[in-house]
Amino acid sequence: MDDGEGVEEVVGNAFHTFLITYQVPLTIAVIVIFAVLLNWLLRRLLMRTVTHVVRGVKKAQDVDATSEIRAAPYVSARAVQRTRTLGTVGRAVITWTIVVIALILILGQLGVNLAALLTSAGIVAAGLAFGAQNIVKDILNGIFMVFEDQLGVGDIVTIGAISGTVEDVGIRVTQVRAMDGTLWFIRNGEILTLGNASQGWGQAVIDITVDARQDLAHVSDVTLEAANQLLRSERYARKVTGSPELLGLESVYGDRATLRLTVRTRPEAQWEVQRGIRAELRRTYREHDITLADELPRPPGGTA
Repeated sequence: MDDGEGVEEVVGNAFHTFLITYQVPLTIAVIVIFAVLLNWLLRRLLMRTVTHVVRGVKKAQDVDATSEIRAAPYVSARAVQRTRTLGTVGRAVITWTIVVIALILILGQLGVNLAALLTSAGIVAAGLAFGAQNIVKDILNGIFMVFEDQLGVGDIVTIGAISGTVEDVGIRVTQVRAMDGTLWFIRNGEILTLGNASQGWGQAVIDITVDARQDLAHVSDVTLEAANQLLRSERYARKVTGSPELLGLESVYGDRATLRLTVRTRPEAQWEVQRGIRAELRRTYREHDITLADELPRPPGGTA
């Protein structure tokens, strides 16, 4: 045996000894690295699938932005929101599943009796269930909310006293961004009533208070004509699904009469339609010399 073969044999023996000596920590390191890579890969594939679905809907509707999708048919917009929500929950499920499996494999490498551990864990879990009922309630309620499509990422919702846009739906906590920018973290188990303005359809409700001494029939005709003309415009035509309807005289107080106008809209479009109709009515009333309540003269020494 020459010197070269001797060196190779020594190196080989040393490497073999190293593997045997550090077999457990090396195996644990491989498990951790594999778990991290698998988590990254699965989350990336999930998000690519979500992106693919969203792009497919946008392409089918010939739009570029999500805000334009909201003006598109309801089913398509809902598909985007539901896909994003399931993607958010799916990432959490993937991470926790891989963490649990990796932890079990690592404990097995450390010589822990997994059968006894799982039995003990079951007993402990049963005991903790009484003290962790709120957590279990949060998780179960979150799962049901997602799969029943009660809300989705991007929906405008009202939960209790909080109104805003859903930014994230987790298994335990839902995040809602309020109009003033405040990000609210709401435990899913505490959500008892939920109003969703992004499902089905919306309704714009406009109350118009005018001088009651005017010809209210004429005011009604002008109101309907102005609303119809505005909603036939390119900006608003895709936001409404019905025709304006004047419900009649809502209330009378002194020299003030309030008329109520309604129109069915696409989800989330009711507020923009309301603002547009109010501005158009104010402009049209001036052209027809119709006096609004805020234009009535105020009595001296007081308010009207």
